[in-house]
Amino acid sequence: MEKKQLQNRETLIHLVKRAIELLCEKNISSIVVLSSYKINSVLRESFGIDIKVDKIGRVLSKIAKLNELKRLSTNIPKYKLQISKVSSLKFF
Repeated sequence: MEKKQLQNRETLIHLVKRAIELLCEKNISSIVVLSSYKINSVLRESFGIDIKVDKIGRVLSKIAKLNELKRLSTNIPKYKLQISKVSSLKFF
């Protein structure tokens, strides 16, 4: 059971990574604002996958901590990401 959870976590991290890449590809400015709701909608529209927003939020929070992304002061956690730094993001 533990191995299955590890695989699911790795799959979730991979999906979040792919969604972030897609967001950055479609963005025209030099900075993209990341939120769990935005990532969830990209996953739903692009891959037909519906994941609970709180799970995405936990993964996004870890990614933001690892990469020292600036958190915006809103009720829903949002992070600023410079598009030029997408290729060097750490995911685990």
